[in-house]
Amino acid sequence: MTTRKRSLAIGAIVALVSVVAFLLLTAPSTWRLLHASRDLPDASTPDLKNGRTQFIAGDCATCHASVGKGDETLLGGGRSLDTAFGVFRMPNISSHPNDGIGGWTIEQFITAMREGVIPGKGNAYPSFPYTSYQRMTANDLRDLFAYMQTLPPVAGKVPDHDLKFPFSVRRGVGLWRLAFLDGKPLTDDLAKGEQWNRGRYLVESSAHCVECHSPRNVMGAIPFARRFSGGPNPEGTGHIPNITQDETGIGYWSVNDIARYLEEGVNPIGIKAGGDMKEVIVNTARLSESDRLAMAVYLKSLPGVEAPNAGAPRPNRTEEVVLLPAGQTHAGPSRLASLASPADTLAAEDALYVVSPTPFTLEAGGTGEDGKLLGATRLAVLRREAERLQVRVEGWQQDGSDSAMYALRGQRIMLAVLSPEAIAKVERVRTERDEETGQDWHEGRLTVWIPAAGLSADLSQLWKHSDETYRQSCASCHALPHTDEYLANQWIGTLGAMKRYTSLDDAEYRLMLSWLQNHSKDVGGGAHGKPHGGAE
Repeated sequence: MTTRKRSLAIGAIVALVSVVAFLLLTAPSTWRLLHASRDLPDASTPDLKNGRTQFIAGDCATCHASVGKGDETLLGGGRSLDTAFGVFRMPNISSHPNDGIGGWTIEQFITAMREGVIPGKGNAYPSFPYTSYQRMTANDLRDLFAYMQTLPPVAGKVPDHDLKFPFSVRRGVGLWRLAFLDGKPLTDDLAKGEQWNRGRYLVESSAHCVECHSPRNVMGAIPFARRFSGGPNPEGTGHIPNITQDETGIGYWSVNDIARYLEEGVNPIGIKAGGDMKEVIVNTARLSESDRLAMAVYLKSLPGVEAPNAGAPRPNRTEEVVLLPAGQTHAGPSRLASLASPADTLAAEDALYVVSPTPFTLEAGGTGEDGKLLGATRLAVLRREAERLQVRVEGWQQDGSDSAMYALRGQRIMLAVLSPEAIAKVERVRTERDEETGQDWHEGRLTVWIPAAGLSADLSQLWKHSDETYRQSCASCHALPHTDEYLANQWIGTLGAMKRYTSLDDAEYRLMLSWLQNHSKDVGGGAHGKPHGGAE
């Protein structure tokens, strides 16, 4: 045999052995062969009350309730989780025999919850938190399954996940399971007492608190030393806080503070739960008082991990006075200036956006100030003369309050502030009455002159900047609400009340307010690439 043929043969053998090894190691059944067997359900009748408790503690409906139905008993799934790995879609887990899990056996359910193996699919992605559910007892899993089978069947399968390669290869998750799923039950610590052990069981198993309140490594696993220390929201919307007993976490909370938070969703300094945590509180509030207190006792015992929330400086543990870096004491004009588009881009575009509040004049050679255009206002470019632009802004004025131009009728998303001279130049298009308030609103347009600089041709960059500012400035203290949890007009008072606690200047504040309002519950149009109001 020639050297070349020998090399090819060896290569073929190595490739074959590698393929066989991959198939063996990633087989859904391999994990079970390498781990000790666990407890099985006893012969007693399933306890539906306990099953409901596990269902509530597990926050099952938050992920798996049918989208848009508003009924937690309809578990048709459909919610999407958009992460760095791709889009995960929450499946139908209703009692439907074909589209849900109504056709599963109790053994298959326990295997899915503890081992991460789904009937008909194989390895489950760890977006399904079986790394925590593996701690549940067989009787609790039996009771949970029995309770879920009493809920209505929901027809309809959810499309599979849409993940990036190589994460799209489901078989490969078998290696992840071998590396990060230990299969160990929780055993009571007799030195800690019944209450602590009950709290640990709920927190570490069905409630799966560690899954959200911990950072992930590049493999999507939780580093043991960073458990419960918070981290970026996998969906990219804000920061999930540190809940360890460090001053960067909840070290100043008492056991009763934690228990009250789990019941009412209000922390010791009066801040309400926001974002996904608001949905979690809906469930923990329905647990028994003894279970909430047990969870609080256990959470209070967690070792502290220094992990400041996004945008917050690390604590100063020395005796020296340390000043914040200049970049953290002010986030205003210098950052906004970087959002302005280059001159050649501005010269080529007919639709531009205001970055910082910009004074305008009514005449090309005007030297005074006839008003200001505010952040994110859309402008139609009509003429260019030297270093000046003639632009048109379109919006609405409330009858009797003509000094402000708003993006929408009835919505106080400010576009411009007008002088008496500017008010007189507004061209009225039509008048509409708001039936709810009886107020008249006038749609109009105004043509003005502004400097041909400091503007942006890319609204998405303004929104991205505002999103980052929001997370960095607000997440230091708050569990961030989704931007669409407030009405557009509510954001004015909500953000205004907190402005004095931040380092934002007026320009930064105005731009962030416009972003929040354009993405609010009753507006939402800014999410599609342009703000409401402004000229086409």
